[in-house]
Amino acid sequence: MSKKLRILQTAQLDWRDETPLAIEFDDFYYSTEDAIAESDYVFLQHNQIEQRLKAFNDGLLGASFPLESEQIYFRQKSVFRVAETGFGTGLNFLLTMRAWFHAQAIDEQALPAGNGLSPATQLHFISFEKHPMSQVDLQRSLQAYPELSAYSDILIDHYPDLLPGWHEVLLFSGRVRLSLWLGDALQGLAECAPNAKVDAWYLDGFAPIKNPQLWNPKLYQAMVKLSHQKTTFATFTAAGEVRRGLQAVGFDVHKDSGYGKKREMCFGQIKHLRSSASKTPWFVANCPKNSQAGRVKSAVVVGAGLAGATTAYALAQAGFKVKVLEAATETATQASGNLAGTLHPLVTVDWNLRSQFYQLGYNATQRWLLPWLASKKAQGDLSGMLQLAAMPIMHKRLLEALDRVPLPEKYAKWLEFEAASKVLGMDTSFPGMFYPNGGWIYPASVIAHCLSHQNIELILSCDVKSFEKQNEVWHLETSQGDFQAENLIFATGSLASALHKKLQLPIRPVKGQVTHLSENVVKQPLNVPITHKGYSSPTATGEWVTGATFEAPSLTTDLSEEAHRENIANVQQVVAGWLSKDCTEAGHVGGRIAFRPTTPDHLPVIGQVPDWNWVEENYLQQSHTHAVYRYPEMRYQQGLFVNNGHGPRGLMSVFLAAEWLLAEIDGRESIAPESLRNACHPVRFVIRQWRSGKAS
Repeated sequence: MSKKLRILQTAQLDWRDETPLAIEFDDFYYSTEDAIAESDYVFLQHNQIEQRLKAFNDGLLGASFPLESEQIYFRQKSVFRVAETGFGTGLNFLLTMRAWFHAQAIDEQALPAGNGLSPATQLHFISFEKHPMSQVDLQRSLQAYPELSAYSDILIDHYPDLLPGWHEVLLFSGRVRLSLWLGDALQGLAECAPNAKVDAWYLDGFAPIKNPQLWNPKLYQAMVKLSHQKTTFATFTAAGEVRRGLQAVGFDVHKDSGYGKKREMCFGQIKHLRSSASKTPWFVANCPKNSQAGRVKSAVVVGAGLAGATTAYALAQAGFKVKVLEAATETATQASGNLAGTLHPLVTVDWNLRSQFYQLGYNATQRWLLPWLASKKAQGDLSGMLQLAAMPIMHKRLLEALDRVPLPEKYAKWLEFEAASKVLGMDTSFPGMFYPNGGWIYPASVIAHCLSHQNIELILSCDVKSFEKQNEVWHLETSQGDFQAENLIFATGSLASALHKKLQLPIRPVKGQVTHLSENVVKQPLNVPITHKGYSSPTATGEWVTGATFEAPSLTTDLSEEAHRENIANVQQVVAGWLSKDCTEAGHVGGRIAFRPTTPDHLPVIGQVPDWNWVEENYLQQSHTHAVYRYPEMRYQQGLFVNNGHGPRGLMSVFLAAEWLLAEIDGRESIAPESLRNACHPVRFVIRQWRSGKAS
């Protein structure tokens, strides 16, 4: 496949006295004189970042009255958001992060460098980069600025794998969030959630004359859609077409002296906001309504599998009092109860919506689990796994994907069968993809840790009979009595068919049987878990597990010898010498049956439940051919949410789903890219059928 078809091309650099020059644009990334001074002058000073961050902090802390107008505005916010075109070396991000901590008088060196779910305040930095630097080039670029090492070292350590689409990086216990889009900036801007308004814009692409694809009316139109009444911008260029383009969409534009040898620059503030109709009104989210400070927030989560437990944990971390209701006598009764689940990235040829969703999900899973594994709060091993190309179609797809997307070796590495055998510690005749950060997880240990949170109460043998909303509160009648809460989240897995019908969830249970193998039938332990037609993995109990079958539409619950034979045959096909010949004899094989909740498009259902009667009247009973602006925006059943349909890749999606739901439930601005949020929206199946003219 031609290199021209590659989805993402990394930056090609020419180093001039340790200053990087982009070969494609024949332009330096920053001033050869003093890059820090230039960035501070152009972007931070002309956006008044230091003063505004102080106002942000004072507004949140309740400064003495009368408040400045900026402080009044910031009393309503917990996030200060900067958006940048052209991430480059990350210099603007580092300087803004430093200003953020200085304004809050926080000693960032005393904070953990890594993740956090629910900080009180957050700096959100969104950046778009078409040709990202490699980690090696980024490190080389930033070595020239030791005064920023407290920040640059952490950025380098958490720099994402160079893959197309969105990457979320949480630093300093979540107090800093970097949303990095790798690809065309205009496409990325269209992905931004419309309610995630930007406070300051840094327009830092290469010079307009050398990069005309970026500097055009579509950029300025996207900017104004994501701006509020106090949004500012600054840019190093004062080119006439840039000034006129910004003025045309409603920005007030001023010129000032440029930095160093540059004659002029421009900056300004939004003057005229323009309303615009959504192209997908049926997916429009509620406007955020931040919870009142000091008030105890409550939630009931129905279901104690991975989806329910992670959602409950995210809410509990944010200060909610959470009750988790489970119909069974124990937690993790379905797929979440398997002895091991494998985890590795989803590598595809076209890097479609599913690929992008599961890439974000994979990153979220790593953010949550790596600290828990290190502290023994969860059981598993994410130090490597091997995906064997057991079928010709898989072999072909993996190689095509590698040609389209230049995957970093620390993310994924193709191995021919000799190298695969060496990694595996056992002969295999199949090549495959090695994932250094993949591995296996014991799901029940994750659930146990989540539900041990002090803000969570678990109630077992609690079957929900009915639920309804009264006086802004959800009331549930259950086999263990009545419960009530402001927010009700259903994460009930695959078998609650009556509930799925009421919530209009197209969940299909898919039966899967896994086979447990005792240590005495394993000739030699595999060095890493593997996937093939199924998966084979070590477990926390010392046994091995292999499987799982796909047996839709069967709902039988008796273990099948035929299914055991299928599981064993699949693994013996790829590693023939792993198991002894008598491994199917009585006493050597056990197993487990579970039902995975799947959806027609293989993506989960995440979000607030629509008002289905309103949907019927305002969409389904109307013509599907009207222009989209003629349809009203979606209405919801306030406080009612679902988190379901995670299927066989639940370990790659439940943690991301919990983060998305926390933002939505707690009235925060959406953290989900627009296209991916829409792709997981509870109403999507109904809308697709209606828009195709097939609605009944």
